[in-house]
Amino acid sequence: MANQNNINQDSMLKTGTVLRGTYRIDGHLSSGGFGNTYVATHILFGSKLAIKEFFMKGVNQRLDNTCGVRVSNSENVDEFNHQLEKFKKEACRLHDLDNKNIVKVHDLFEENGTAYYVMDYIDGEDLRNLLERIQRPMNEDEVMKILPQVLNALHEVHTKKMWHLDLKPANIMVDKSGTVKLIDFGASKQFDYSHGGVTSSAVAYTNGFAPIEQMERNQKNFGPWTDFYALGATLYNLLSNNKPPLPSDINDDRTDDKHLSLPMSSSVSDKLKDLLLWLMTPNRLDRPQSVAEINKQLGLSSVLNDSDVTIVVPGDEGQTPPLPPSPPRPQIKPILLALVAGMLLGILCYSLYDYTTKKPSMITSAVAQEQVDTVEAVTDKLIDISLGKCHYTGDVSKITGKPNGKGIAVFSNGDMCEATFVNGEIGDSIIYYFSDGDKYEGAFRNNAFYKGRYTRGTDGSYFIGFHEDNLPDIEKGQWYDKNGKIINKPE
Repeated sequence: MANQNNINQDSMLKTGTVLRGTYRIDGHLSSGGFGNTYVATHILFGSKLAIKEFFMKGVNQRLDNTCGVRVSNSENVDEFNHQLEKFKKEACRLHDLDNKNIVKVHDLFEENGTAYYVMDYIDGEDLRNLLERIQRPMNEDEVMKILPQVLNALHEVHTKKMWHLDLKPANIMVDKSGTVKLIDFGASKQFDYSHGGVTSSAVAYTNGFAPIEQMERNQKNFGPWTDFYALGATLYNLLSNNKPPLPSDINDDRTDDKHLSLPMSSSVSDKLKDLLLWLMTPNRLDRPQSVAEINKQLGLSSVLNDSDVTIVVPGDEGQTPPLPPSPPRPQIKPILLALVAGMLLGILCYSLYDYTTKKPSMITSAVAQEQVDTVEAVTDKLIDISLGKCHYTGDVSKITGKPNGKGIAVFSNGDMCEATFVNGEIGDSIIYYFSDGDKYEGAFRNNAFYKGRYTRGTDGSYFIGFHEDNLPDIEKGQWYDKNGKIINKPE
C-alpha cells in the first residue's frame, strides 16, 4: 500500500491531463458520490467532449502527483469493484442507444486504476438548474416543447427493454438549440428474458420521483410504467416548481383531481393535468403501459423528426438563453445552495407549535437528495441528525451513514417522527407524534407543515387542510370532532 503521505486529497484530475493519449482534460464540470465529469478535447480532431470518471466519494483517493486512483480502505475494495462494473455497464447501455434525445457514449476504457467513458458534450443546462435560474414554474407552452422529446428518448430506451429509473429534471439537459438530451443512466436496468428479470439486484431511486414498486425495491414489477411515474413527477416539478409528493400522499388524497397532493396553477390545461394524474397513479397497472399510449392521448406522432425539435428557451446567441423574467421570490431565510453532481440541499429550521399552547419542537425539511445512493437497514441506532440525537430505525446511506430512506426517529423529549429521510434530513412527507399525544400526518413543504391532518390527543378532534406557519389555517381547512362531525375551532 502507498504511504499515506503520498495521497493527494484533491480528487480532481488536473487541467491538461491526457487520458489514453487522446483526450485532454480542459476543466471540471461536476462531481457526485460516484464520479467526476470533465470537459475535454479530442487531441487529433479538436472536438469538445465530456468524460465521466468513476470515483467513489469517501472510498477513493487520488495518488499524489499522479492521476492514479486507489481505494483508501481495503474493506471497501469489493464494493468499489462492484460499483465499477455497474459504471461500465452504464456506459455500454448508453452506447447501445442511438437517439438524438439521449446523450451518446463514444468510448469506454480503464486507466489510472479506474474507468472512464467519453460522451457528447452538451452546451446547455439541466432542467433543475433552469428552474433555479428563472425562479418560477415553467408554463405549459415551455413544458410541451420538452415533453415530446423526453417521450422520444423513453421510446428508444423502452424499445431496448431498458428502464431509466432515475428520470427527473436534473437528468434532462437542454442545449442552446433547444434539443433535449436524457442523461445519467446510472440507475438504469435492462430486462433479461433468459433469466426472467432485470440484470441487477441493487435498487436506487430519488425520493419524490420514484413510484411504489421502486421504493419497495420490487424489481419484478419494474417496467415502462416505472419511468412514466417519474415523468409525471418531473412534469409536476416543472409546472409548479414544487417538490413532487410521495406516492402515499397521492394515494391518501381523496379528491377527484388530487389538488391537495398535487396543487397546480389554474393556467395548466385540463388535458395536461389529466395526463399528469394518469402518469402518477400509485397503482402501476393503472398507469400508461407504453409511450404510444401517451402519444395517442396527446395527439403526438410516435417518433419525432428533426424538424419537430423546437427552441425550448429562446435567448441571445452565444449565451445561456434566459426565459422571460419574473418577480423575485421573497427571501424568508438564507438558503445554502450546493451543486454536487446533481445534489441540491436546502436546509432550514422552523419551530413547530400547537395552535394554542404547545412548546416548540424543531423540525427540518430538505429538498430530496439528487445523488443516487445505496442503503442498508439499521435498528435502534443512535444517530446525530439535524434535529439532534435520536434512536433511529430504518434505511441509512452506505456512503454517509445518515438516514436515507424510510425510517423512524425517536427523540429524547419523547417526540417521534416517521418519515422518508434524505441524507439525515426529514423529507417532504411526515408523520410526527408529539409526546403529549398530538399527531400531524401529511405533507411538509417550505420547511413547515403544509397540508394534512392534525389530531389532538386530548379529545380526538382533528383538522384537515392547509397549515400556515405550522398552524392549522381555519380558512383553508376544517375542524372535526372525533366522530367526524364538523365543528368550530376547538377550545
